[in-house]
Amino acid sequence: MTKAKNTEERILEAAIKIFSEKGFSAATTSEIAKEAKVAEGTIFRYFPKKKELLHGIVLKAIDLFGQNVVVNSLEKTIEANKRKDTAELLKAIIMDRVSLFEEYFPYIKVIFYEIQFHDDVRELFFDKIAKELIKIGKQIFNEGKKRGEFRDINPFIAARSFVGMAFMMIMQRQFFSSETVYVNIEDEIEVLIDIFLNGIRKC
Repeated sequence: MTKAKNTEERILEAAIKIFSEKGFSAATTSEIAKEAKVAEGTIFRYFPKKKELLHGIVLKAIDLFGQNVVVNSLEKTIEANKRKDTAELLKAIIMDRVSLFEEYFPYIKVIFYEIQFHDDVRELFFDKIAKELIKIGKQIFNEGKKRGEFRDINPFIAARSFVGMAFMMIMQRQFFSSETVYVNIEDEIEVLIDIFLNGIRKC
């Protein structure tokens, strides 16, 4: 790695840390410079505006979460568990996403926070990551419909509902105290999948 590339990486890593702690608006370039151990002017040589730092993080996250991490790891998980029943497949998918969140949480925290306020960040994330995940989710539920396991409902809505349930469970475990979650995550995932597949209405 060249010296310039190493400096840019340090600035991005520092920005991720500060943004994840304070949010984009409250973070300052002086704090990022201190964390990266560079002069504040050095930051502006690589990123003339603070917004460009945010885009650098998003691009770096897309490099990490894109095809090589988010999509490929999901496809590998599906392939490894394709002969299992639906509940076990969905459990394996959620466990894979839990591991992803734990490993890359600072990136995820920054991106999902900034998606609320910046259209360009939202569009970039959707185009590079979300669309691929939606496509895979629809394929899973279309296959389930073909096998007669699922009712004839819109696969996009089914996939979105599953992702929403899993995402909220993961985020709750990240942000809230242990009193609000199951101690055993596998037990919690099994309950979530049971509710998703069977509902809460007593038969």
